[in-house]
Amino acid sequence: MAALEASYYEVLGVDPDASLAEIRIAYGQQLNHFRSRINAENRPDPALLDRLHLAFSTLTDSVTREAYDASLTPASDIAPVATVDPAPTTDPAATVDPVVTADPVPTVVPVSTVMAEQPHTLPPSPPAPPSIPATPAAPAADADETREEDFSFAGDGGEYFRIWIVNLLLTIVTVGIYSAWAKVRREQYFHRNLLLDGSGFDYHGQPIPILKGRIVAFLLLMALSVAQNIDPVLYGIALLLLLPVVPWLAVKAFRFRAHNTSYRGLRFSFHGTYRQALKVFVGYGLLAMFTFWLAFPLFYRQLRKFVLDNTRFGTTSLACSVSIGAIYRIFLFPALLMLLLMVGLIAVAIVAVDGAQNPLLMIFLGAAFMLIPLILIAIQALLVPYVQARTANAVWNTTNLGPHGFISRLPVGGYIGLTAINWLAIIGTLGLFIPWARVRVARYRAEHLSIAVSGSLDDFLAAEATAASALGDETAEMFDLDIGL
Repeated sequence: MAALEASYYEVLGVDPDASLAEIRIAYGQQLNHFRSRINAENRPDPALLDRLHLAFSTLTDSVTREAYDASLTPASDIAPVATVDPAPTTDPAATVDPVVTADPVPTVVPVSTVMAEQPHTLPPSPPAPPSIPATPAAPAADADETREEDFSFAGDGGEYFRIWIVNLLLTIVTVGIYSAWAKVRREQYFHRNLLLDGSGFDYHGQPIPILKGRIVAFLLLMALSVAQNIDPVLYGIALLLLLPVVPWLAVKAFRFRAHNTSYRGLRFSFHGTYRQALKVFVGYGLLAMFTFWLAFPLFYRQLRKFVLDNTRFGTTSLACSVSIGAIYRIFLFPALLMLLLMVGLIAVAIVAVDGAQNPLLMIFLGAAFMLIPLILIAIQALLVPYVQARTANAVWNTTNLGPHGFISRLPVGGYIGLTAINWLAIIGTLGLFIPWARVRVARYRAEHLSIAVSGSLDDFLAAEATAASALGDETAEMFDLDIGL
């Protein structure tokens, strides 16, 4: 049976005299086949990828390829060594009658047996490799080559509107119960239309865990509301009791979302601990509150690092190195603007108290107060996208996935303009433009996000698939709760 095992050349689908370039092309083709079958129902045997990697690494190194070619040479191809009858010896005891055998055949040791006796044992014989397509794939990139792969979003506003309107109506009819199913449909649409190198992401979350998480969140909010109506002291005690629960819920939610997100069949995972979450949400969160939000940029930075530094794709971790100074510089302008706005409102209130007897002044102040909703909308349409665009660039430009770095070039002015137009359209259509607005934002953000790939993205994904299959799915944790909206 071992003698029938395919050679490395057969695994790659090349001739034994194939050049290095031909081997690279064939390897890229086989990786593409393996990648296309990962999402299929008949998933390929991981041993196939193990042997494919071993074949490629062996045949692209001149020394190991020469040794491997030598091991493939059958013994029958080696010129027989002439044998000479031994000279008669004078020692009678050493004289042995020769054993005559008819038609002697030289002993041939099977190649598989020779290879099995070598120190590195090959994996079990995999299924026959998939056939090579007629269209050649691009050769694998060199290990030191770096190129940018752009993200893109292929969704359409009209298409998403049909999903959105059905989700909205069913959520209303079921008094919010369908919202868990609505989230799954929404997440699947946006994940599957977010493309990188021609492949989309995917979302595998199930509605029941999401519904369980929302029931838990609803019960906690109801308990706080009841405590607030009964007694302020009881409300304060309830808040203190809830503080250690929030980090636990956050870890469960991050873990659920990461575990149910995948790219080319490989899932993300989240490995943050409760202690880390307690430090971020309770420690830095309370610090931000007690400093009148002056420490909010510090809290924001620690939160983003907590999420990204503990997220893995396959077995490779993300790492974010954004500095505290960079985040503080982003929040400086909005903070000053909000401070001026508060000072203006206080001044208006003082003038209103002093000029209560002046009817004309009161009319003017009443009109000023009526503009407060418009001011809040302006803040939402201008300041929020300003912060979102700048923090996205600051965070992603300092985030790496192993040897690969992210690049975010989100234009601040363009993103503010996009958000402002979306808000005007939403107000003008009484909310019906919301699906188009979400698609426009997703497309705009994706168009300005790239990843600088070091080497070959296919090689990286194939290596992660091998490691993931070797480690198996993580079953120690229960991914059964999501409180995200």
